[in-house]
Amino acid sequence: MTKRWRYRKVTPQMVEEMKILRTRGYTYTKIGEKFNLSPRTAKYWIDEEYRKKCIAKVKAQKKKRVLTPEQKARQRAYIRKYINDRYHSDPEFRNRFLKHSKKWQEKNRERLKKEREDEKEND
Repeated sequence: MTKRWRYRKVTPQMVEEMKILRTRGYTYTKIGEKFNLSPRTAKYWIDEEYRKKCIAKVKAQKKKRVLTPEQKARQRAYIRKYINDRYHSDPEFRNRFLKHSKKWQEKNRERLKKEREDEKEND
């Protein structure tokens, strides 16, 4: 089931009109239908307290997202595979990747040099 309102942008004019409709007694469901939005999106833009509550909830969820070492390893492996596949199949991606890598290396040249020297000393 796809949601037709998922990526719709809400403009300030729409918000003002939604607030007017709400003061006239329209429900969030009716307002959402009128603007082709979900009822929760309509409530988010109309009700200031609800919006603050949603934002606080998202911030709290972000703080809780701590990955285990196994999850981090799986995530790194997935990203490596994705980059490798794109690198070999998409020339435009390859060019962007090489350009970014070159910038990163120039920026971190001294640190990398020091790390290599430390590795040689430890061997």
